[in-house]
Amino acid sequence: MSGNSKSTEFDFKRMIDQILDAIIILNREKIVYSNRAANKLLSFDENTPLCGLSLGLFIDPSDMPIFRRHLEEICSNKMSTVTFALSIQSSKNNKIPSEITCHPFWDHEQQMVQITIRDISDRKAVEESMRQSEKLSVIGELSAGILHEIRNPLTSIKGFLQLMENSSQVNMDYMRIIMREIVQIEKITNELLYFTKPKREHFTQLDLSEIAQETISLFETQAIKQQTEMKISMNGENHLSFGDRTQLKQVFVNLIKNAIEAIPTGGKIIVNLWSGDHEEHVTISDTGKGIPEQAFQNLGKSFFTTKATGTGLGLMVTYTIIKNHKGKVTVESEENKGTTFHLIFPKAHR
Repeated sequence: MSGNSKSTEFDFKRMIDQILDAIIILNREKIVYSNRAANKLLSFDENTPLCGLSLGLFIDPSDMPIFRRHLEEICSNKMSTVTFALSIQSSKNNKIPSEITCHPFWDHEQQMVQITIRDISDRKAVEESMRQSEKLSVIGELSAGILHEIRNPLTSIKGFLQLMENSSQVNMDYMRIIMREIVQIEKITNELLYFTKPKREHFTQLDLSEIAQETISLFETQAIKQQTEMKISMNGENHLSFGDRTQLKQVFVNLIKNAIEAIPTGGKIIVNLWSGDHEEHVTISDTGKGIPEQAFQNLGKSFFTTKATGTGLGLMVTYTIIKNHKGKVTVESEENKGTTFHLIFPKAHR
């Protein structure tokens, strides 16, 4: 009986060693077993086991809070299986995007966790390629609109310059119109750069309340000039999420700028942040003129805007960034009463 048990154990280990995914058994965070694929991924030699080492040595420090939270969910029986993504530090000192699956089990009345690590570098490359294709598709859709939006101000500029050619004096009214049209063309090209210029995203753990406060500070002077009151309300000290700081700042800037432009003198803008169990919530509310009901279905589309000199690209960029951050956005608006944008982002635990 004992011999059969040893034979079964040997066959089991030999079978696990043939699996291409890295498999590790943990007692708390300490490795008690690693298959050949795990040894190859995390050490220099597939025959050198990792027993006795902490798995934390091979996880990016910024990802450790995520790993520990899911490990706690498994060990406290809140979840029977959990799958999540994080970066693994390989034996070649590269950060490898990985999909981690955890299963709990008991061995001699001791709780263990089986960790399966799957390298998803190829999947990430395909996703990035698809994003680029989607971006090119968006640019293609924009082309006809761009031609129309730029041709109109160019026609206006050309006409006023022709009028000025036959005059010995500079007409300042004409100059102001020309400058206004040039500003409009510049706005279109600047906003379009978001889709055409390659950007290297840098996702880190960040505090949404800090970004909100920084953005409000940017608009303080403009708000004072038009007697607009801006307030920020936070339920809790931190509102942590993972994201690209520059891109999320652009979201706050676009929405607060839109709110200021929609408000008559003496209005209010309220930015409210609160935390759910797994999500961070942000609302940006204004007491402006609101969005007409028939305009709702076109929000976030290129060149759709309710502003006289708007392009619609700013809101389109905002929606794209939120989607890339696995977030959600909803809008509530009532004409002549105001608009509220409600943003939801995945929560990052400490």
